Amino acid sequence: MNKNAVRKAAILMGVAVLMILCAGCATTADDIRVDATPDAASGESYTTISVNEIAESLAGGGPIIAGLDLDSTTFYTDSVYYYGMTNIDGPDNTNIFGDNPEQNPEFVRAINNEFVGYYMPKNAAANVIRMHRERGDMVIFITKKHSSPEERISDYISVIFGIENPKVIFTNGTSKTPYINEENVSVYYGDSDGDITDSLSADNCTPYRFMRNKMTLQYNNLNYSLGQYGESVVENSDY
Repeated sequence: MNKNAVRKAAILMGVAVLMILCAGCATTADDIRVDATPDAASGESYTTISVNEIAESLAGGGPIIAGLDLDSTTFYTDSVYYYGMTNIDGPDNTNIFGDNPEQNPEFVRAINNEFVGYYMPKNAAANVIRMHRERGDMVIFITKKHSSPEERISDYISVIFGIENPKVIFTNGTSKTPYINEENVSVYYGDSDGDITDSLSADNCTPYRFMRNKMTLQYNNLNYSLGQYGESVVENSDY
């Protein structure tokens, strides 16, 4: 088996595991109604909100610009990062991307291009995007991912969500606040604490928290404090 085949097999294995974990768990945003839910990790309670309730809060106003994060919000991307950090496809079973893959431009290029087809869209993101588009809102994507000379994430979003020429902004690891302000984003959806604080630091933006899937939390539970900043958590947004 050549290296490309091994790489695809590793990523597909991760996707398969994720699909098994998610099997039977996909529900619409309005299947469950609760006012406050305890965070299992911290024991703190947080306020939940449905997609319909978000739409109701925007009723009567004109079209707005809504922003979404990418990793763990719009898409499951855990398997491609796991492969990038742990593969043994280099010489003598070393990592093909070197000792520090995330700093390797070739890994960044792969994440933004040939690995994009392994991004799995989250049902909650599809519900949110559909709601905003039905309202006539513009939906954009702001990510702390690092950019590369070419990227196919925009093309993928266009195919998956039907958004023509979607705007995808790469902040290259810096704060999203200036971009939220520049694009006049009114609501922003993200999973990390930074997504929430960057939104709150913006001039006029309401943040909504997306939950991480159990598999995501197994490998990435940092900067994830549901409701810590008073933000509402979108129901069933872990799937």
